[in-house]
Amino acid sequence: MHIMVKVKLYGDLKKYAPGDHNQFSMSLEPGATLGCVCRMLSMQKGDHVSLINGRRSEQDEKLADRDTLVFIPQISGG
Repeated sequence: MHIMVKVKLYGDLKKYAPGDHNQFSMSLEPGATLGCVCRMLSMQKGDHVSLINGRRSEQDEKLADRDTLVFIPQISGG
C-alpha cells in the first residue's frame, strides 16, 4: 500500500514540478523520506527549506500518508 503526500513548490523551485503546477500529489512507498522526494524531483541540496506539515524538517524524516510538503527557496543576502 502506498502513501499519498501533497507537495507545494514556491519561487524558482517550481521548475522541479512535473508539468505546469506548483502543487501536486505524489504516491510513495511506505517508509519514504523527505530526501526520497527531493531525489525524485531532482532538487539540489541546500537550495531550499523543507517543511512537513508546517514544521521545518530534515532529509531523513519519514513521511506519513496525507503529509503536506512545502519547499521554499533558501533566502540569501547581505
